[in-house]
Amino acid sequence: MIFPFLSIKRSTFVVAILATVIAGESYAQTSAQFNAQRQQRYAYSTFSAMSSPVVLPMNGKVDSADWITGLDVSLSDKIFPHVHVDTVFGASTNDQEELAAGHHDPIRDEGVTFQNIEFSLSGRLDDHNEFFVTYAGAVGSDDHFEPIFEEAFWKFKNIPGGFELRLGRVYNRFGIQNTYHPHGFDWVDQYLVSTRMLGDDSLTTLGAELTWVAPLPWLSQFDFSLGEGPSHDGHAHHEDEEESRYAADESYFSSDSITYVMNWTNVIHYNDFHQFRAGLSGAWGDNQSGYNTTIYGAHFEYQWRENGFDPGGRYFRIRSEAMTNRYRVEDEIDETRPLETQQDFGCYLSLLYGLPNNLEVGLRGEFVSGNSDTNQGARFRVSPGLTWYANQARTLRTRLQYNYDNSNARGTDHAVWLQLSLAWGGPEVR
Repeated sequence: MIFPFLSIKRSTFVVAILATVIAGESYAQTSAQFNAQRQQRYAYSTFSAMSSPVVLPMNGKVDSADWITGLDVSLSDKIFPHVHVDTVFGASTNDQEELAAGHHDPIRDEGVTFQNIEFSLSGRLDDHNEFFVTYAGAVGSDDHFEPIFEEAFWKFKNIPGGFELRLGRVYNRFGIQNTYHPHGFDWVDQYLVSTRMLGDDSLTTLGAELTWVAPLPWLSQFDFSLGEGPSHDGHAHHEDEEESRYAADESYFSSDSITYVMNWTNVIHYNDFHQFRAGLSGAWGDNQSGYNTTIYGAHFEYQWRENGFDPGGRYFRIRSEAMTNRYRVEDEIDETRPLETQQDFGCYLSLLYGLPNNLEVGLRGEFVSGNSDTNQGARFRVSPGLTWYANQARTLRTRLQYNYDNSNARGTDHAVWLQLSLAWGGPEVR
């Protein structure tokens, strides 16, 4: 049977979906919250303002603590906890571990994949000091949960001159998608170009990141970070693992040297109904072979909201990123051969259309060009999806997604996924 759904144990999902329905309208946004944002009582960030078509207070504040959704639940109004669980079940026409590209992608052809179990704390101590720490991981094919501290940083903000500083382990501000944890994904699985260029997890450094907001009529933000990349041990990259002259996995940045990341993002609020975001990114550093890897990226996003900053109504969002890299790695076959520079290219286009009844329909198209010397084939994937949010705060959702997946290495594959995600807690410090 191509899609053996009948053999899957459903009890976990039945209970969770019932909980979703019961919690359905436990939280409703008010126009006062949106008015407060319009009056700049809550600050927009280039990496939070458009991360969700539903505009929430960026500091997690609501009228009173909601223990069902976790919004504004805190310790002394300083420490805000978060819990996220993302699970998925479905089937594919090929071994799913071969198709999976990201660390949190579905890996089981039968049964439930626990993609992400995450416990986080956001600290908002005063006008200048914040922190964020998250302990998260996936349940692998060996049924072991192997969490790590994916991010742990201290943030100094409102520094004179329009600066802020993050110190610690951070998901680098590179494009758009790289800053999101799995609970913030628009799709069940990670974008192909993100995993091909940046690794099976987000591009991450242990060091410092300096941000400057330019004094311009629109929000124009520059980010520069430097630090060591974390070890890739334990995060197996499933895609294209056959022997090749040049091992593509060796192109990932080394944990033994400094990686430099730059990002420029602009957010333009044309009016309450139309918003734009666009920018460029770059990353440079020594790779795991001891040579150099360079990555360049460009990103664009447009969002329309029928009611502007008022709650409810339809919305439409288009998001796209393109990346290219250049690198040299050791020759695995003939050490005497002069090394050749390798390169790859990839991009995606994601379209989302929201309806007033908490339904969201989407279409995603992706492409990575591949490289014969690294045995990374060209791959093309198209994914229609349907998401239902159980409440206005979007703390509970179910998502149905189909993947048409074509590569010159495996031919055409199909997959269908049903995802259930629970988020408890307000917006995180980013």
